[in-house]
Amino acid sequence: MSAAKNIIAIHGAPRSGTSWLGQLFNSSPQVAYRYQPFFSYAFRGRIDTGSDVASLRGFFADLLATEDEFVLQSGTASMASTTPRFAKSEITHLAYKEVRFHHLLPHMMAILPELKAIGIVRDPRAVLASWAKAPREFDPTWKLADEWRCAERKNAGLEENWYGFARWKALAEMFLRLQELYPSRFRVVRYEELVDSAQDTLRLLFAFCDIPFSVQSQQFILDSSSHDDGETYGVFRLHGATGVGPALLDASIANTIVSELRNTTLSLFLSK
Repeated sequence: MSAAKNIIAIHGAPRSGTSWLGQLFNSSPQVAYRYQPFFSYAFRGRIDTGSDVASLRGFFADLLATEDEFVLQSGTASMASTTPRFAKSEITHLAYKEVRFHHLLPHMMAILPELKAIGIVRDPRAVLASWAKAPREFDPTWKLADEWRCAERKNAGLEENWYGFARWKALAEMFLRLQELYPSRFRVVRYEELVDSAQDTLRLLFAFCDIPFSVQSQQFILDSSSHDDGETYGVFRLHGATGVGPALLDASIANTIVSELRNTTLSLFLSK
């Protein structure tokens, strides 16, 4: 694959399942997968909301060819010690995952026709509970009661950061708006839907992106859901059976979230 002609953007708020969904796409023999390129030192600042089509295509061509360890999640740059590796054949698609820099997505969708995107959304109560337990993302001296809504300390006023309930709402609304604007190129998926029916959901997402569903992907679904490696940033866990869910969030915060989302379009992202 000499040029990035089929690009798949996987975006979601931090702690929403983007790493697992990204590796599910990586399990395809035909997908070259890249990790958080906009956040990486190798590519940071290359793209902004004023970038033209030529700049975007050059960016993705370089991303396809990169040997950067962080973007490839190899060597000492790997966030998890058990990063999966997959056999590859002819590469036809470039996929990346990102939990920051979502403000770039509407611009890219508007001017880059070869881009398809998937926005993954998780119940915000589970997102916040998981964030509070992520040591690299939530300072243990912070109090969730002070940070859950706007995450002022973590976001630090930077447009690229999307922590906290207010930013979760803005992102979920953006995803729904992009799906309405680009129904053949943007797809919203609920994390809980992926957990409950991983194979069926992934088959639909692969079909949406014109990727054949392989035995390798089928096996990885089983492998990644059959045991928990205990890593905060790993993808091997008993999805849906263990981990951090809405019930583990402080009841007063959880009840406020439910009250604010009830009878709105975003209520569909609340799990039972």
